[in-house]
Amino acid sequence: MRTMHLATAVVLALLVLVPLGANGQHNVRVPPFGGTNYLNDFINGDSLANGARRDSNAVYVLTRGGSYLSNAVIQNRGYTLRIIANDTTGNVPKPAVYLYPNPQTQLPPGQLVDMRGNCFIKNIIISGYFEPLPGNLNALQGALFNTTAVGLNLTLDSCMLTNTNGNHVRTDQAPKTIRITNCIFANMGYLGRSNLGAGKGIDVRGGSVDSLIMVNNTFVNWQDRIIRHFSSTANIKFLRFEHNTCVDGMSYHGFLSLGRMGRRAIIRDNLLIDAFAAGQDTDGTRQAEFTDSGEKDAFGLPRMTWVFSVPNDTTVWTIAHNYYRITPAGQSFFDSASILPIVANPALVKGQPLTYHLNSRLGADSAIAFQPHTADLVNVPKVMKEMMKWYRRPFALPDSGAAKTKGTGTWNSKFDFDRRYITYYRDTMDCSYSTSNSIYTAATGGYPVGDLNWFPTRLSTWLADPVNGVSQPVDGVPALFELHQNYPNPFNPATTISFTLGKAGITTLVVYNVLGQKVATLVSGNLSAGRHDVKFDASAVSSGMYFYRLESGNLSSVKKMMLLK
Repeated sequence: MRTMHLATAVVLALLVLVPLGANGQHNVRVPPFGGTNYLNDFINGDSLANGARRDSNAVYVLTRGGSYLSNAVIQNRGYTLRIIANDTTGNVPKPAVYLYPNPQTQLPPGQLVDMRGNCFIKNIIISGYFEPLPGNLNALQGALFNTTAVGLNLTLDSCMLTNTNGNHVRTDQAPKTIRITNCIFANMGYLGRSNLGAGKGIDVRGGSVDSLIMVNNTFVNWQDRIIRHFSSTANIKFLRFEHNTCVDGMSYHGFLSLGRMGRRAIIRDNLLIDAFAAGQDTDGTRQAEFTDSGEKDAFGLPRMTWVFSVPNDTTVWTIAHNYYRITPAGQSFFDSASILPIVANPALVKGQPLTYHLNSRLGADSAIAFQPHTADLVNVPKVMKEMMKWYRRPFALPDSGAAKTKGTGTWNSKFDFDRRYITYYRDTMDCSYSTSNSIYTAATGGYPVGDLNWFPTRLSTWLADPVNGVSQPVDGVPALFELHQNYPNPFNPATTISFTLGKAGITTLVVYNVLGQKVATLVSGNLSAGRHDVKFDASAVSSGMYFYRLESGNLSSVKKMMLLK
Protein backbone atom coordinates (compact mmCIF):
# COMPACT_ATOMS: atom_id res chain seq x y z
CA MET A 1 0.00 0.00 0.00
CA ARG A 2 1.32 3.42 -0.99
CA THR A 3 1.89 5.75 1.95
CA MET A 4 1.67 9.52 1.46
CA HIS A 5 4.29 10.60 3.95
CA LEU A 6 3.91 13.67 6.14
CA ALA A 7 7.06 14.98 4.55
CA THR A 8 5.00 15.99 1.54
CA ALA A 9 4.42 19.14 3.55
CA VAL A 10 7.99 20.04 2.70
CA VAL A 11 7.17 19.67 -0.99
CA LEU A 12 4.26 22.02 -0.62
CA ALA A 13 6.55 24.72 0.67
CA LEU A 14 8.28 24.52 -2.67
CA LEU A 15 5.47 23.65 -5.01
CA VAL A 16 2.32 25.50 -4.05
CA LEU A 17 1.68 28.31 -6.46
CA VAL A 18 -0.48 30.28 -4.01
CA PRO A 19 -0.01 28.99 -0.45
CA LEU A 20 -3.06 28.44 1.70
CA GLY A 21 -3.66 31.21 4.14
CA ALA A 22 -2.18 33.86 1.87
CA ASN A 23 -4.19 36.73 0.42
CA GLY A 24 -7.10 36.13 2.80
CA GLN A 25 -7.75 32.55 1.73
CA HIS A 26 -10.08 30.59 3.98
CA ASN A 27 -11.54 27.11 4.10
CA VAL A 28 -15.06 26.30 2.91
CA ARG A 29 -16.30 22.87 3.95
CA VAL A 30 -18.09 20.91 1.23
CA PRO A 31 -20.42 18.15 2.49
CA PRO A 32 -20.24 14.73 0.77
CA PHE A 33 -22.91 13.90 -1.77
CA GLY A 34 -26.32 13.51 -0.21
CA GLY A 35 -28.66 13.26 -3.19
CA THR A 36 -28.74 16.83 -4.50
CA ASN A 37 -25.49 18.57 -3.58
CA TYR A 38 -23.28 18.06 -6.63
CA LEU A 39 -19.73 19.36 -6.29
CA ASN A 40 -20.05 21.42 -9.47
CA ASP A 41 -23.19 23.13 -8.16
CA PHE A 42 -21.47 23.97 -4.88
CA ILE A 43 -18.41 25.51 -6.54
CA ASN A 44 -20.18 27.19 -9.45
CA GLY A 45 -22.72 28.54 -6.98
CA ASP A 46 -20.09 30.91 -5.66
CA SER A 47 -20.36 32.93 -8.86
CA LEU A 48 -22.89 35.73 -9.18
CA ALA A 49 -25.31 36.14 -12.07
CA ASN A 50 -22.97 38.61 -13.77
CA GLY A 51 -20.12 36.09 -13.61
CA ALA A 52 -18.29 37.83 -10.77
CA ARG A 53 -16.87 35.58 -8.09
CA ARG A 54 -18.74 35.64 -4.78
CA ASP A 55 -15.72 34.26 -2.91
CA SER A 56 -12.47 34.27 -4.90
CA ASN A 57 -10.43 33.28 -1.82
CA ALA A 58 -12.30 30.07 -1.03
CA VAL A 59 -10.40 26.84 -0.44
CA TYR A 60 -12.88 24.00 -0.93
CA VAL A 61 -12.26 21.33 1.70
CA LEU A 62 -13.65 17.84 1.03
CA THR A 63 -14.22 15.31 3.81
CA ARG A 64 -11.93 12.31 3.92
CA GLY A 65 -13.80 9.07 3.40
CA GLY A 66 -16.56 10.96 1.60
CA SER A 67 -17.83 10.54 -1.97
CA TYR A 68 -18.62 13.48 -4.25
CA LEU A 69 -20.39 13.57 -7.60
CA SER A 70 -19.93 16.12 -10.36
CA ASN A 71 -22.41 16.10 -13.25
CA ALA A 72 -21.38 19.29 -15.07
CA VAL A 73 -18.10 20.96 -15.93
CA ILE A 74 -16.60 23.32 -13.34
CA GLN A 75 -15.33 26.51 -14.98
CA ASN A 76 -13.13 28.72 -12.82
CA ARG A 77 -13.23 31.94 -14.81
CA GLY A 78 -10.45 34.25 -13.66
CA TYR A 79 -9.96 32.84 -10.17
CA THR A 80 -7.78 30.14 -8.63
CA LEU A 81 -9.71 26.95 -7.90
CA ARG A 82 -8.38 25.26 -4.77
CA ILE A 83 -9.69 21.84 -3.68
CA ILE A 84 -8.08 19.91 -0.82
CA ALA A 85 -8.92 17.18 1.68
CA ASN A 86 -9.51 17.97 5.33
CA ASP A 87 -6.65 17.36 7.75
CA THR A 88 -6.80 14.25 9.92
CA THR A 89 -4.56 12.41 12.34
CA GLY A 90 -6.08 9.05 11.39
CA ASN A 91 -5.59 6.87 8.35
CA VAL A 92 -8.82 7.98 6.67
CA PRO A 93 -9.10 7.56 2.87
CA LYS A 94 -8.94 10.60 0.67
CA PRO A 95 -12.24 11.97 -0.62
CA ALA A 96 -13.30 10.55 -3.99
CA VAL A 97 -14.85 12.66 -6.75
CA TYR A 98 -16.72 10.83 -9.54
CA LEU A 99 -17.88 12.28 -12.84
CA TYR A 100 -21.58 11.40 -12.92
CA PRO A 101 -24.13 11.31 -15.77
CA ASN A 102 -25.97 14.58 -16.34
CA PRO A 103 -29.78 14.12 -16.38
CA GLN A 104 -30.07 15.92 -19.74
CA THR A 105 -27.29 14.16 -21.66
CA GLN A 106 -27.11 10.89 -19.69
CA LEU A 107 -23.33 11.28 -19.98
CA PRO A 108 -20.70 12.37 -17.46
CA PRO A 109 -19.29 15.86 -18.10
CA GLY A 110 -16.45 16.09 -20.57
CA GLN A 111 -14.02 16.92 -17.76
CA LEU A 112 -14.04 17.86 -14.10
CA VAL A 113 -12.51 21.32 -14.62
CA ASP A 114 -12.42 23.53 -17.69
CA MET A 115 -9.56 25.72 -16.50
CA ARG A 116 -10.12 29.42 -17.11
CA GLY A 117 -7.94 30.22 -14.09
CA ASN A 118 -5.24 28.55 -12.00
CA CYS A 119 -5.94 25.26 -10.17
CA PHE A 120 -4.47 23.76 -7.03
CA ILE A 121 -5.71 20.26 -6.11
CA LYS A 122 -4.31 18.22 -3.19
CA ASN A 123 -5.16 14.84 -1.64
CA ILE A 124 -8.18 14.21 -3.88
CA ILE A 125 -9.16 11.05 -5.80
CA ILE A 126 -10.87 11.69 -9.15
CA SER A 127 -12.47 9.12 -11.44
CA GLY A 128 -13.93 9.79 -14.88
CA TYR A 129 -16.99 7.63 -14.17
CA PHE A 130 -19.12 6.50 -11.22
CA GLU A 131 -17.40 3.23 -10.34
CA PRO A 132 -20.14 1.84 -8.04
CA LEU A 133 -22.20 1.37 -11.25
CA PRO A 134 -19.76 -0.40 -13.63
CA GLY A 135 -22.03 0.15 -16.63
CA ASN A 136 -21.19 3.85 -16.46
CA LEU A 137 -17.76 2.99 -17.87
CA ASN A 138 -19.37 2.83 -21.31
CA ALA A 139 -20.10 6.56 -21.08
CA LEU A 140 -16.53 7.48 -20.14
CA GLN A 141 -15.50 10.96 -21.30
CA GLY A 142 -12.22 12.40 -22.51
CA ALA A 143 -10.40 14.28 -19.73
CA LEU A 144 -10.33 15.45 -16.12
CA PHE A 145 -8.54 18.81 -16.46
CA ASN A 146 -8.24 20.99 -19.54
CA THR A 147 -6.83 24.49 -19.97
CA THR A 148 -8.89 26.70 -22.27
CA ALA A 149 -7.11 29.96 -21.47
CA VAL A 150 -3.42 30.82 -21.85
CA GLY A 151 -0.81 31.31 -19.14
CA LEU A 152 -2.40 29.19 -16.41
CA ASN A 153 -0.85 27.17 -13.59
CA LEU A 154 -1.99 23.69 -12.55
CA THR A 155 -0.73 21.95 -9.41
CA LEU A 156 -1.77 18.38 -8.62
CA ASP A 157 -0.21 17.05 -5.43
CA SER A 158 -0.85 13.71 -3.67
CA CYS A 159 -3.88 13.00 -5.87
CA MET A 160 -5.15 9.95 -7.74
CA LEU A 161 -6.53 10.43 -11.26
CA THR A 162 -8.14 7.49 -13.03
CA ASN A 163 -10.38 6.59 -15.95
CA THR A 164 -10.50 8.82 -19.00
CA ASN A 165 -10.76 7.74 -22.62
CA GLY A 166 -8.47 10.53 -23.81
CA ASN A 167 -6.07 12.09 -21.30
CA HIS A 168 -6.14 12.91 -17.61
CA VAL A 169 -4.71 16.40 -18.22
CA ARG A 170 -4.89 18.32 -21.48
CA THR A 171 -3.82 21.84 -22.42
CA ASP A 172 -5.70 23.21 -25.40
CA GLN A 173 -4.17 26.60 -24.59
CA ALA A 174 -0.54 27.15 -23.60
CA PRO A 175 -0.08 26.87 -19.82
CA LYS A 176 2.61 28.53 -17.75
CA THR A 177 3.46 25.85 -15.18
CA ILE A 178 2.17 22.33 -14.64
CA ARG A 179 3.34 20.57 -11.47
CA ILE A 180 2.30 16.97 -10.87
CA THR A 181 3.83 15.49 -7.72
CA ASN A 182 3.17 12.48 -5.49
CA CYS A 183 0.22 11.38 -7.64
CA ILE A 184 -1.09 8.13 -9.10
CA PHE A 185 -2.27 8.28 -12.72
CA ALA A 186 -4.18 5.09 -13.61
CA ASN A 187 -6.41 3.67 -16.37
CA MET A 188 -5.54 6.01 -19.22
CA GLY A 189 -7.74 5.10 -22.19
CA TYR A 190 -10.84 3.04 -22.95
CA LEU A 191 -11.39 1.49 -26.37
CA GLY A 192 -15.13 1.32 -25.78
CA ARG A 193 -15.17 5.10 -26.31
CA SER A 194 -11.98 5.98 -28.18
CA ASN A 195 -9.01 4.45 -30.03
CA LEU A 196 -5.41 3.51 -29.34
CA GLY A 197 -4.18 6.99 -30.19
CA ALA A 198 -5.86 8.09 -26.94
CA GLY A 199 -5.11 7.10 -23.37
CA LYS A 200 -2.46 9.57 -22.23
CA GLY A 201 -1.30 10.92 -18.91
CA ILE A 202 -0.87 14.50 -20.09
CA ASP A 203 -1.42 16.03 -23.52
CA VAL A 204 0.34 19.37 -23.91
CA ARG A 205 0.17 19.69 -27.67
CA GLY A 206 -1.65 23.04 -27.45
CA GLY A 207 1.34 25.38 -27.60
CA SER A 208 4.21 26.17 -25.25
CA VAL A 209 4.72 25.14 -21.64
CA ASP A 210 7.04 27.23 -19.47
CA SER A 211 7.64 24.43 -16.94
CA LEU A 212 6.38 20.85 -16.91
CA ILE A 213 7.38 19.21 -13.63
CA MET A 214 6.42 15.58 -12.91
CA VAL A 215 8.17 14.19 -9.84
CA ASN A 216 7.47 11.19 -7.56
CA ASN A 217 4.40 9.90 -9.39
CA THR A 218 3.21 6.41 -10.34
CA PHE A 219 1.71 5.82 -13.80
CA VAL A 220 -0.08 2.53 -14.42
CA ASN A 221 -2.18 1.24 -17.35
CA TRP A 222 -1.82 3.67 -20.23
CA GLN A 223 -2.64 2.90 -23.85
CA ASP A 224 -0.83 5.67 -25.68
CA ARG A 225 1.74 7.98 -24.03
CA ILE A 226 2.55 9.47 -20.65
CA ILE A 227 3.48 12.81 -22.25
CA ARG A 228 2.13 13.85 -25.66
CA HIS A 229 3.72 16.97 -27.15
CA PHE A 230 3.96 15.44 -30.62
CA SER A 231 3.44 17.76 -33.59
CA SER A 232 3.74 20.76 -31.29
CA THR A 233 4.18 24.32 -32.53
CA ALA A 234 6.05 25.71 -29.49
CA ASN A 235 8.50 24.55 -26.83
CA ILE A 236 8.33 22.86 -23.49
CA LYS A 237 10.83 25.34 -22.08
CA PHE A 238 11.70 23.27 -19.01
CA LEU A 239 10.94 19.59 -18.35
CA ARG A 240 11.63 17.69 -15.15
CA PHE A 241 10.46 14.06 -15.30
CA GLU A 242 12.08 12.48 -12.27
CA HIS A 243 11.56 9.65 -9.76
CA ASN A 244 8.44 8.31 -11.47
CA THR A 245 7.36 4.66 -11.49
CA CYS A 246 5.81 3.66 -14.83
CA VAL A 247 4.08 0.28 -15.02
CA ASP A 248 2.17 -1.50 -17.79
CA GLY A 249 1.97 0.86 -20.72
CA MET A 250 1.27 -0.14 -24.30
CA SER A 251 2.98 3.10 -25.43
CA TYR A 252 1.21 2.91 -28.75
CA HIS A 253 2.75 6.14 -30.10
CA GLY A 254 5.70 6.29 -27.73
CA PHE A 255 6.48 6.68 -24.03
CA LEU A 256 7.57 10.34 -23.81
CA SER A 257 6.63 12.10 -27.05
CA LEU A 258 8.22 15.48 -26.39
CA GLY A 259 7.98 17.41 -29.63
CA ARG A 260 9.67 20.81 -29.55
CA MET A 261 11.91 21.40 -26.56
CA GLY A 262 13.39 24.52 -25.02
CA ARG A 263 16.34 25.27 -22.79
CA ARG A 264 16.39 22.32 -20.35
CA ALA A 265 15.14 18.75 -20.02
CA ILE A 266 15.75 16.33 -17.14
CA ILE A 267 14.65 12.69 -17.34
CA ARG A 268 16.25 10.69 -14.56
CA ASP A 269 15.80 8.20 -11.73
CA ASN A 270 12.63 6.73 -13.25
CA LEU A 271 11.56 3.08 -12.95
CA LEU A 272 9.98 1.42 -16.00
CA ILE A 273 8.20 -1.95 -15.88
CA ASP A 274 6.79 -3.10 -19.24
CA ALA A 275 6.54 0.58 -20.13
CA PHE A 276 6.91 0.10 -23.91
CA ALA A 277 4.91 -3.11 -23.86
CA ALA A 278 3.81 -3.07 -27.52
CA GLY A 279 7.48 -3.23 -28.48
CA GLN A 280 9.36 -1.95 -31.49
CA ASP A 281 7.48 -2.99 -34.62
CA THR A 282 7.14 -2.35 -38.32
CA ASP A 283 3.69 -0.82 -38.12
CA GLY A 284 2.82 2.20 -40.24
CA THR A 285 -0.22 3.07 -38.12
CA ARG A 286 1.83 3.35 -34.95
CA GLN A 287 4.84 4.86 -36.69
CA ALA A 288 2.78 7.70 -38.15
CA GLU A 289 3.26 9.59 -34.85
CA PHE A 290 6.98 8.85 -34.36
CA THR A 291 7.91 11.39 -37.02
CA ASP A 292 9.19 14.27 -34.85
CA SER A 293 12.74 12.93 -34.69
CA GLY A 294 13.03 12.68 -38.48
CA GLU A 295 14.85 9.35 -38.12
CA LYS A 296 14.00 6.27 -40.21
CA ASP A 297 14.13 2.54 -39.56
CA ALA A 298 15.50 -0.10 -41.93
CA PHE A 299 12.24 -0.01 -43.92
CA GLY A 300 12.22 3.76 -44.38
CA LEU A 301 9.46 4.30 -41.81
CA PRO A 302 9.68 6.61 -38.78
CA ARG A 303 11.98 5.04 -36.22
CA MET A 304 10.33 3.92 -32.99
CA THR A 305 12.01 4.97 -29.74
CA TRP A 306 10.71 5.33 -26.21
CA VAL A 307 11.70 9.01 -25.94
CA PHE A 308 11.86 11.34 -28.93
CA SER A 309 11.74 15.02 -29.78
CA VAL A 310 12.29 17.48 -32.60
CA PRO A 311 16.10 17.71 -32.91
CA ASN A 312 17.89 20.88 -31.89
CA ASP A 313 21.38 21.74 -30.69
CA THR A 314 20.42 24.07 -27.86
CA THR A 315 18.41 22.03 -25.33
CA VAL A 316 20.52 20.90 -22.38
CA TRP A 317 19.59 17.27 -21.72
CA THR A 318 20.08 15.21 -18.58
CA ILE A 319 18.87 11.63 -19.10
CA ALA A 320 20.39 9.30 -16.52
CA HIS A 321 19.79 6.52 -14.02
CA ASN A 322 16.51 5.35 -15.53
CA TYR A 323 15.99 1.60 -15.10
CA TYR A 324 13.68 -0.67 -17.11
CA ARG A 325 12.47 -4.25 -17.02
CA ILE A 326 10.67 -6.50 -19.48
CA THR A 327 8.83 -8.96 -17.21
CA PRO A 328 8.32 -12.61 -18.19
CA ALA A 329 4.72 -11.73 -19.07
CA GLY A 330 5.91 -8.85 -21.22
CA GLN A 331 8.46 -11.04 -22.96
CA SER A 332 5.81 -13.68 -23.60
CA PHE A 333 3.84 -11.10 -25.61
CA PHE A 334 6.90 -10.37 -27.73
CA ASP A 335 7.32 -14.12 -28.24
CA SER A 336 3.63 -14.55 -29.16
CA ALA A 337 4.19 -12.32 -32.17
CA SER A 338 6.15 -15.15 -33.79
CA ILE A 339 3.01 -17.32 -33.84
CA LEU A 340 0.22 -17.05 -36.41
CA PRO A 341 -2.06 -15.18 -36.87
CA ILE A 342 -0.19 -12.24 -35.35
CA VAL A 343 3.27 -12.94 -36.71
CA ALA A 344 5.72 -10.02 -36.74
CA ASN A 345 8.49 -9.64 -39.27
CA PRO A 346 10.98 -8.69 -37.99
CA ALA A 347 10.35 -10.05 -34.52
CA LEU A 348 9.04 -7.76 -31.79
CA VAL A 349 11.74 -6.39 -29.50
CA LYS A 350 11.84 -3.93 -26.62
CA GLY A 351 13.16 -1.18 -28.89
CA GLN A 352 15.68 1.58 -28.25
CA PRO A 353 15.07 4.16 -25.53
CA LEU A 354 16.55 7.17 -27.35
CA THR A 355 16.89 8.68 -30.79
CA TYR A 356 20.29 8.91 -32.44
CA HIS A 357 20.13 12.66 -31.90
CA LEU A 358 19.56 12.33 -28.14
CA ASN A 359 22.36 9.78 -27.88
CA SER A 360 24.70 12.22 -29.58
CA ARG A 361 23.62 15.06 -27.29
CA LEU A 362 24.29 12.93 -24.20
CA GLY A 363 27.61 11.58 -25.38
CA ALA A 364 29.12 9.18 -22.85
CA ASP A 365 26.13 9.75 -20.53
CA SER A 366 23.94 7.80 -22.96
CA ALA A 367 25.41 4.62 -21.44
CA ILE A 368 23.62 5.35 -18.15
CA ALA A 369 20.45 6.82 -19.61
CA PHE A 370 18.36 3.62 -19.47
CA GLN A 371 19.68 0.43 -17.89
CA PRO A 372 18.04 -2.99 -17.27
CA HIS A 373 17.11 -4.17 -13.79
CA THR A 374 15.65 -7.28 -12.17
CA ALA A 375 13.36 -5.88 -9.48
CA ASP A 376 9.90 -7.36 -8.93
CA LEU A 377 7.16 -5.01 -7.74
CA VAL A 378 4.99 -6.31 -4.93
CA ASN A 379 1.51 -5.91 -6.43
CA VAL A 380 0.66 -4.33 -9.81
CA PRO A 381 -1.91 -4.98 -12.57
CA LYS A 382 -1.19 -7.50 -15.30
CA VAL A 383 0.42 -6.57 -18.61
CA MET A 384 -2.22 -5.74 -21.26
CA LYS A 385 -1.35 -8.80 -23.38
CA GLU A 386 -4.88 -9.57 -24.59
CA MET A 387 -5.42 -6.02 -25.85
CA MET A 388 -2.10 -6.06 -27.70
CA LYS A 389 -2.80 -9.48 -29.22
CA TRP A 390 -6.25 -8.28 -30.32
CA TYR A 391 -4.62 -5.28 -31.99
CA ARG A 392 -2.33 -7.50 -34.05
CA ARG A 393 -4.87 -10.16 -35.10
CA PRO A 394 -6.57 -9.91 -38.53
CA PHE A 395 -10.22 -8.87 -38.87
CA ALA A 396 -11.33 -12.35 -39.91
CA LEU A 397 -13.23 -14.59 -37.50
CA PRO A 398 -12.85 -16.51 -35.26
CA ASP A 399 -9.84 -14.58 -33.96
CA SER A 400 -11.09 -11.17 -35.08
CA GLY A 401 -8.84 -8.27 -34.20
CA ALA A 402 -7.89 -4.77 -35.28
CA ALA A 403 -5.42 -5.88 -37.97
CA LYS A 404 -2.97 -3.24 -36.72
CA THR A 405 -5.38 -0.34 -37.28
CA LYS A 406 -6.89 2.14 -34.83
CA GLY A 407 -10.39 0.95 -35.69
CA THR A 408 -12.16 -0.62 -32.73
CA GLY A 409 -15.11 -2.29 -34.42
CA THR A 410 -14.21 -5.80 -33.24
CA TRP A 411 -13.18 -4.75 -29.73
CA ASN A 412 -15.12 -5.77 -26.63
CA SER A 413 -14.47 -5.57 -22.91
CA LYS A 414 -12.71 -8.95 -22.71
CA PHE A 415 -9.78 -7.29 -24.50
CA ASP A 416 -9.60 -4.39 -22.03
CA PHE A 417 -6.45 -3.94 -19.97
CA ASP A 418 -6.38 -4.99 -16.32
CA ARG A 419 -8.58 -2.09 -15.25
CA ARG A 420 -8.91 -1.79 -11.48
CA TYR A 421 -11.13 0.28 -9.21
CA ILE A 422 -10.08 3.16 -6.98
CA THR A 423 -9.94 0.89 -3.94
CA TYR A 424 -7.22 -1.25 -5.56
CA TYR A 425 -4.96 1.67 -6.42
CA ARG A 426 -5.58 3.25 -3.02
CA ASP A 427 -5.32 0.19 -0.76
CA THR A 428 -3.68 -2.75 -2.57
CA MET A 429 -1.32 -1.71 -5.36
CA ASP A 430 2.26 -1.75 -4.13
CA CYS A 431 5.09 -0.61 -6.40
CA SER A 432 7.82 -1.10 -3.82
CA TYR A 433 10.58 -3.65 -4.39
CA SER A 434 13.22 -5.40 -2.31
CA THR A 435 15.64 -3.08 -0.58
CA SER A 436 18.36 -5.60 -1.40
CA ASN A 437 17.96 -4.95 -5.12
CA SER A 438 20.68 -2.80 -6.64
CA ILE A 439 18.22 -0.16 -7.86
CA TYR A 440 17.35 0.68 -4.25
CA THR A 441 20.46 2.88 -4.19
CA ALA A 442 20.97 3.44 -7.95
CA ALA A 443 19.27 6.81 -8.38
CA THR A 444 21.05 10.16 -8.21
CA GLY A 445 22.42 10.68 -4.71
CA GLY A 446 22.07 6.97 -3.81
CA TYR A 447 18.27 7.06 -3.49
CA PRO A 448 15.86 4.35 -4.71
CA VAL A 449 14.86 4.49 -8.36
CA GLY A 450 11.23 5.39 -9.09
CA ASP A 451 8.45 7.00 -7.07
CA LEU A 452 9.85 7.51 -3.57
CA ASN A 453 6.37 7.49 -2.02
CA TRP A 454 6.74 3.69 -2.01
CA PHE A 455 9.72 4.15 0.36
CA PRO A 456 8.50 6.82 2.80
CA THR A 457 11.64 6.95 4.94
CA ARG A 458 13.84 7.54 1.90
CA LEU A 459 11.34 10.10 0.61
CA SER A 460 11.68 12.05 3.84
CA THR A 461 15.47 12.11 3.45
CA TRP A 462 15.20 13.08 -0.22
CA LEU A 463 12.85 15.95 0.56
CA ALA A 464 15.26 17.29 3.17
CA ASP A 465 18.10 17.30 0.63
CA PRO A 466 18.23 20.89 -0.71
CA VAL A 467 19.32 19.84 -4.20
CA ASN A 468 16.04 17.98 -4.80
CA GLY A 469 13.51 20.79 -4.37
CA VAL A 470 11.62 22.32 -7.28
CA SER A 471 12.36 26.02 -7.10
CA GLN A 472 10.27 28.71 -8.66
CA PRO A 473 11.31 29.12 -12.31
CA VAL A 474 13.00 32.18 -13.72
CA ASP A 475 12.15 32.72 -17.38
CA GLY A 476 10.57 29.28 -17.39
CA VAL A 477 13.70 27.49 -16.09
CA PRO A 478 14.06 26.50 -12.41
CA ALA A 479 17.43 27.05 -10.81
CA LEU A 480 19.79 24.11 -11.32
CA PHE A 481 23.31 23.12 -10.39
CA GLU A 482 24.61 20.18 -12.36
CA LEU A 483 27.98 18.76 -13.39
CA HIS A 484 27.86 16.57 -16.50
CA GLN A 485 30.01 13.63 -17.47
CA ASN A 486 32.99 14.64 -19.61
CA TYR A 487 32.92 13.72 -23.28
CA PRO A 488 34.60 11.78 -24.72
CA ASN A 489 35.38 9.43 -21.85
CA PRO A 490 37.84 7.68 -21.90
CA PHE A 491 39.80 10.39 -23.75
CA ASN A 492 43.20 11.16 -25.30
CA PRO A 493 44.47 13.80 -24.90
CA ALA A 494 41.57 16.28 -24.62
CA THR A 495 38.01 16.16 -23.33
CA THR A 496 35.16 18.62 -22.68
CA ILE A 497 33.56 19.12 -19.28
CA SER A 498 30.12 20.74 -19.24
CA PHE A 499 28.17 22.08 -16.28
CA THR A 500 25.04 24.12 -15.58
CA LEU A 501 24.71 26.87 -12.99
CA GLY A 502 21.31 27.92 -11.72
CA LYS A 503 22.60 31.34 -10.74
CA ALA A 504 25.70 33.46 -11.24
CA GLY A 505 28.50 33.20 -8.69
CA ILE A 506 32.13 32.50 -7.89
CA THR A 507 32.86 29.11 -9.46
CA THR A 508 35.83 26.75 -9.56
CA LEU A 509 36.46 23.64 -11.63
CA VAL A 510 39.55 21.69 -10.55
CA VAL A 511 41.05 18.38 -11.75
CA TYR A 512 42.71 16.00 -9.23
CA ASN A 513 44.61 12.73 -9.56
CA VAL A 514 43.84 9.59 -7.53
CA LEU A 515 46.19 10.81 -4.75
CA GLY A 516 44.10 13.95 -4.32
CA GLN A 517 46.77 16.19 -5.83
CA LYS A 518 45.64 19.14 -7.91
CA VAL A 519 46.41 18.62 -11.61
CA ALA A 520 44.75 21.63 -13.20
CA THR A 521 42.43 24.53 -12.39
CA LEU A 522 40.12 24.92 -15.35
CA VAL A 523 37.78 27.60 -13.95
CA SER A 524 38.24 30.13 -11.17
CA GLY A 525 36.10 33.23 -11.16
CA ASN A 526 32.62 34.70 -11.40
CA LEU A 527 30.43 32.91 -13.98
CA SER A 528 26.94 33.67 -15.26
CA ALA A 529 23.99 31.31 -14.84
CA GLY A 530 23.47 28.73 -17.58
CA ARG A 531 25.49 26.08 -19.35
CA HIS A 532 29.28 26.23 -19.62
CA ASP A 533 31.66 24.02 -21.64
CA VAL A 534 35.34 23.78 -20.64
CA LYS A 535 38.09 21.92 -22.48
CA PHE A 536 40.71 19.94 -20.53
CA ASP A 537 43.96 19.20 -22.39
CA ALA A 538 45.79 16.36 -20.62
CA SER A 539 48.80 16.20 -22.94
CA ALA A 540 51.17 16.87 -20.05
CA VAL A 541 49.88 14.19 -17.65
CA SER A 542 50.02 10.40 -17.66
CA SER A 543 47.28 7.85 -18.27
CA GLY A 544 44.97 7.00 -15.41
CA MET A 545 41.88 7.93 -13.45
CA TYR A 546 41.24 11.59 -12.64
CA PHE A 547 38.53 13.45 -10.72
CA TYR A 548 37.05 16.85 -11.48
CA ARG A 549 35.25 18.92 -8.87
CA LEU A 550 32.84 21.81 -9.51
CA GLU A 551 32.07 24.31 -6.73
CA SER A 552 29.78 27.33 -6.85
CA GLY A 553 28.41 29.05 -3.78
CA ASN A 554 27.69 26.32 -1.21
CA LEU A 555 27.15 23.63 -3.87
CA SER A 556 29.67 21.12 -5.17
CA SER A 557 29.81 18.00 -7.33
CA VAL A 558 32.53 15.51 -8.28
CA LYS A 559 32.87 13.11 -11.23
CA LYS A 560 35.63 10.86 -12.50
CA MET A 561 37.19 10.47 -15.94
CA MET A 562 39.73 8.16 -17.60
CA LEU A 563 42.75 9.26 -19.65
CA LEU A 564 44.07 6.51 -21.95
CA LYS A 565 47.22 7.30 -23.95
